[in-house]
Amino acid sequence: MGKVYIVGAGPGDSELISVRGKRLVENCDVLIYDRLVSEDITALAGKDCEKIYVGKENGKHSVTQEDINNILVDKAKHGNTVVRLKGGDPFVFGRGGEEILALIKNNIDFETIPGITSAIAVPELAGIPVTQRGVSQDVHIVTGHTAEGEITDYKALANTKGTLVFLMSANTIAHIAERLTEYGMSPETPAAVIEKGTTADEKIIRTVLGNLKNEDIAPPAVIVVGKTAEYDLISPVGRISVAITGTEDFRERLKSLLYKKDYRVREVCCLETVPLDTEFEIREYDWLVFTGRNGVRIFMDKLRRDNTDIRRLKNKIAVIGRGTYDALAEYGIYADYMPDIYTSEELGKGLCNIAENESKLIFRAENGSEEIYKHIKNYKEVKLYTTRIRHISQCQEDIIVFGSSMGVNTYLDKYDINENTKIIAIGEATHKTLKDRGYEAHCCRKAAVESIVEAIEENEKIQTT
Repeated sequence: MGKVYIVGAGPGDSELISVRGKRLVENCDVLIYDRLVSEDITALAGKDCEKIYVGKENGKHSVTQEDINNILVDKAKHGNTVVRLKGGDPFVFGRGGEEILALIKNNIDFETIPGITSAIAVPELAGIPVTQRGVSQDVHIVTGHTAEGEITDYKALANTKGTLVFLMSANTIAHIAERLTEYGMSPETPAAVIEKGTTADEKIIRTVLGNLKNEDIAPPAVIVVGKTAEYDLISPVGRISVAITGTEDFRERLKSLLYKKDYRVREVCCLETVPLDTEFEIREYDWLVFTGRNGVRIFMDKLRRDNTDIRRLKNKIAVIGRGTYDALAEYGIYADYMPDIYTSEELGKGLCNIAENESKLIFRAENGSEEIYKHIKNYKEVKLYTTRIRHISQCQEDIIVFGSSMGVNTYLDKYDINENTKIIAIGEATHKTLKDRGYEAHCCRKAAVESIVEAIEENEKIQTT
């Protein structure tokens, strides 16, 4: 018998899921998720995870609640670790209680992991406090979409002195305003509508109750009514949002640096490396050549599996750049050669100059750059891994960063880049690929994550001067 975890995904921003919720999503066997859960969060699931979408839309209930309950029970009975992932918090209009009752009825073990509810977080990040001393001492959370037969007590709501927060209300905004004013609430009461809160597509409309309308509002939307709705407690210096593309290692290193600088970060094109079943003999070569960090990791993993002691490595070693040099150094191995400019072509040129007649074994990706072969001689290549798409979504951020030509082509084969989005390329080859695809981009001084952060900071200075 398996176990079911009822997990709140938070209000939308992938950084706002709890640490425990994120870990459970990353390690579950089955992920059952709603419409309001962002793609960035579902992409955290492992590649072998079974993903089941059970999203409901107004008037389009493709999966009934009873069906969802049955799926949870069935997957758990087959011994799976199941994550039931819900937008916001499972117990705030999330029907988590109904699903837990079904699990109890079938003797299924379960646990609940709370999420940040959009009722509080979305107004807060839009600069609206739902309570404020001397202004509003209570808050009422109401669903704008009720089941048949349920009645919202608008008379009581209209007479409260606190803040009203309506969830799931994009299609009922006008109705809510009409009923509140019908029962005596002033049409001049401050109001706000936050569409797609906490995401890159967020839209904030500040108005008054009498002007609330359904037009041009897309779900999900949070409506705030009350005196605090006129507050605008947003920092005058907004956080720059950065979209990143590339393989796991590149994304993690870049994210780590960007988080320290307090940038908002989202992964829009996630590539993953898959080792290939390749055999090679290293002893007969003078040089081992590594064209990336992923190759180092996979090479060392193979040595470990083959019980090969790294002290047997008598070869000289060349690397493409500082990141690859550092990856080798983590194993106590220090490269003999690294070009001043971190590109495949420069690596090939340098080896041609210093080791033209010596034999070289080049470790690379199956679908990697061919630039190294323009100049290098006396070599054999080993394709250690291939790269494939794990997750891709459209960029809405201020800046998008490309870490490789493959990332450029993968993203642009599906999406265009908004003309207001600044583009940063890690190196010359990536920059050329972008140019060939019709986009102007900033090319980093060095092909390194540190240079990317420098380029983003330079862009920020330009925007604020």
